Amino acid sequence: MIKRISLILIILIFATGFACASQNINNLKIPSDFSEKKADGYFFMPKAYDNPRFIISEYNESSHNFENSSLYGFWPSEDENIYFFSNHQASDMGAVELIEMDRKKYTVSVLYASTLIDEDYLEDSLEYIKQFNTENNITPIST
Repeated sequence: MIKRISLILIILIFATGFACASQNINNLKIPSDFSEKKADGYFFMPKAYDNPRFIISEYNESSHNFENSSLYGFWPSEDENIYFFSNHQASDMGAVELIEMDRKKYTVSVLYASTLIDEDYLEDSLEYIKQFNTENNITPIST
């Protein structure tokens, strides 16, 4: 009887450990340059200035994210499964990736607004996403 109780306790301890170790979208750490969560959704503003914005949103399979269109162009960064993007008027640009948590897919992006495509903005957005991935032990998935 004691062996059965001990076995049940061990299984419960492991199950609790797995449940605590699993990540939840609400528990993600964002880079320290960004403020707390905005009212609805996962939209973070920088602490000290207007640019950039850090956005986590649920992925919509039918939205054709990551595909070149008349509105946005996408191209790969030097990091696997992280992409740069820009609209053709060069007022929105940044980096974006696709992640999966709790069997749901999310896009994580850093968005800059500028009147021209700025390589520094693109590299900064990539660094913010890489920092986010490191802090949360996340690997982007293929699109």
